[in-house]
Amino acid sequence: MWYLVLSRRVRTNEETEPRTPAHRDWLDDNHRAGNLLFSGPSTDGGYGIYIVLADSLEDAKKLAGQDPYHIHGDREMQVLEWRAHRAMRLNGPTIEQIEAISRDPEHSIFKS
Repeated sequence: MWYLVLSRRVRTNEETEPRTPAHRDWLDDNHRAGNLLFSGPSTDGGYGIYIVLADSLEDAKKLAGQDPYHIHGDREMQVLEWRAHRAMRLNGPTIEQIEAISRDPEHSIFKS
């Protein structure tokens, strides 16, 4: 199941800057592991937003809770279960295929 994480800023950039490299490493590690589909900030900078693939809401919250920004109280998270129905142009990969690709590091799209 997919989960939408809204990570609301509660501290200034100056206060959170020491943990930014660890936050980015956490994002990269989870993208590589297939746990995150998308990640990035809202255009106003008030939220970090990411799409998590997890087996349960509890697992998604546990994963998101490991973000250094959440560990240190720099951001408050809200995790929503997201029942995606459609993807791409409707004739591209299905939600199920995207999930399978995310879970399989040996999938052909990851090989060069």
